[in-house]
Amino acid sequence: MDFKFIFLAIFVSFLWGYTPIILKYLLTKFDKVTVIITEGIFYSFFLFLIIFWKNDIYLKDLKKFTYFDIGLFFLTAIIGGFLANLLYIFLLQDNDSYIITALVSISPFFTLILAYLFTKEKITIYGVLGTIFIVFGILLISYNEKEYKREGFLKYL
Repeated sequence: MDFKFIFLAIFVSFLWGYTPIILKYLLTKFDKVTVIITEGIFYSFFLFLIIFWKNDIYLKDLKKFTYFDIGLFFLTAIIGGFLANLLYIFLLQDNDSYIITALVSISPFFTLILAYLFTKEKITIYGVLGTIFIVFGILLISYNEKEYKREGFLKYL
């Protein structure tokens, strides 16, 4: 893999690691509904900038949309964009940001299984071992306090 892509992926991880800290601070001042709505407004603003900047590409692709494609876009927007973010904000408000971020980072486990089932991606022993190490590491992070007390939403798990 090209070093440029590795560096960029690590930078994205840094951005995703920094965001919960900002959100946690905002949640100490504002209700979670206010945070998610305001975040969505700014996100929408930047989407409109991209549409304005790359409207030729978007309009060209828009003509190729089928109803099935629109359904898939809707599904990913609801599941990954809205619902996951709403639940993430809910969890972040009442729990330590590093624990919640670690727990929601277990997605490679689900991606490995779902990619194999739905897109027939090849799974190697390295992929399986790497995913096991990720899951194990995330579990270690989430239990790193000596006297771990489940609070907020986590007390029901």
